[in-house]
Amino acid sequence: MFTFEDLLQVGEAHIRELTGALDKKDLAMALKGTDEGLKNHFFRTMSSRAVEMLKEDMELLGPVRSKEVTKAQSAIVAIARQLEAEGKIVLKGEANDEFLV
Repeated sequence: MFTFEDLLQVGEAHIRELTGALDKKDLAMALKGTDEGLKNHFFRTMSSRAVEMLKEDMELLGPVRSKEVTKAQSAIVAIARQLEAEGKIVLKGEANDEFLV
C-alpha cells in the first residue's frame, strides 16, 4: 500500500509534476503533519517564493485535527496514483529498473 510518507522515495521531477496538480491548501494541510525530511523533499522542487507562500499557509492553518491531515494526505496519494496511471509520474520503481532513452 502506497502512503503519503512513501512520496519521499519518489524522484524530484515526479514530485514537481505532482505538486503542479495539487490544490495548495491540500498540500499545506498534508505537510502540516509530516517530518522535516518529507517537507524538504517537496520544498526542493518548488521555487523559493512558492516555498515561502506554502510555509505561510501552513502557519496560518494553526492547530489542525489529525483526521484533517490524514484526509489531505489521502487525497494527494489518490492524485499521485491517478498521475501514475496516466503515465505522468512513477511512484515506485523496482531495484533493477532501467530507463532507456
